[in-house]
Amino acid sequence: MDKNKYKKTIYIIIILYISCFIISTASVFILTGNFIATAASASGMALICILSYAIYKVDDLYISGIILQLSELMDVLLFIDGQKIFPGNEDTVLSKLQNKVIKLSKILKDKNRQAEQEHENIKSLVSDISHQLKTPIANLKMYSSFLADGNFSDEKQKEYIDIICLSVERLNFLSENIIKVSRLEGGIIKLKMHRQSINGTVLKAVKDIYTRAQQKRIEIRYNESGRIELCHDRNWTAEAIFNLLDNAIKYGRPGNIVYLSIKQYGMFAEIAVKDENGVIPYEERNNIFKRFYRGKNSRRQEGIGIGLYLAREIIVKQKGYINLKSSKDGNIFSIMLYIEANFPSC
Repeated sequence: MDKNKYKKTIYIIIILYISCFIISTASVFILTGNFIATAASASGMALICILSYAIYKVDDLYISGIILQLSELMDVLLFIDGQKIFPGNEDTVLSKLQNKVIKLSKILKDKNRQAEQEHENIKSLVSDISHQLKTPIANLKMYSSFLADGNFSDEKQKEYIDIICLSVERLNFLSENIIKVSRLEGGIIKLKMHRQSINGTVLKAVKDIYTRAQQKRIEIRYNESGRIELCHDRNWTAEAIFNLLDNAIKYGRPGNIVYLSIKQYGMFAEIAVKDENGVIPYEERNNIFKRFYRGKNSRRQEGIGIGLYLAREIIVKQKGYINLKSSKDGNIFSIMLYIEANFPSC
């Protein structure tokens, strides 16, 4: 109810009281003709009117007090510092309202922090992408201008064309992986969770990486302790396993062996990839799963530092995690997936 309607209602009530007072007094006088009875009736009606007005004023003062207290509460909450005006242990409407508003302010603060973090993530992503694009684009511009000049031998021409092809492949690889990451992070891709053999998923990843391992003369030794079924997305989980295998092969030397195994540990299935590439320094272990991060020992190899990040994101979305341990001469990346994970489609 707005202020004008409220005033109009009060005026109507006052008019009704006055009308009732006049009508009742006149009725008593007409019916009895007794001035004492009429005076008593008038006094009674006047007392009722006075009491009604007193109740109205008390109610008005009470409401004004509540509004004043709410105003003070709002002034405090403008700074969103969670300070309390009313005792929190009181069972009153104002204390309950205060608790609700403070909870709301905390939620808004969390949302603001989340929005700021997302904004920083977007800035970081744009910066990382631009950094990754610089080298291949610069190579394309430089060596294509060399080819346009034409003053070079056939051997140089082949060298320039190979560099251009390599840069194009790098750009294509970068764009494909960035699209995968952005679609996965943005929730555009929905995981298709089904209860199925994780053994078949691992073998799918091995099949995709096998040719690359042969080209580099690296052997993949596969061992499984038994058939394990669990709820997972086959294609995306195979992508995560592929990235771990690709990481082991990319930084491996000819003659190295990559050990791939599947075991069950209680409620979890472990897919472990063990390499012989030297131990990752302890100070780098918290960073290797970050987007576009590349360790000191990996700078001489082609890559953009997105494979391990993508693998972790895929596994985390399936309620699992990736663990990194050191071995005598290398590293062990273990994917841990909960066998009894509960998903609607399973």
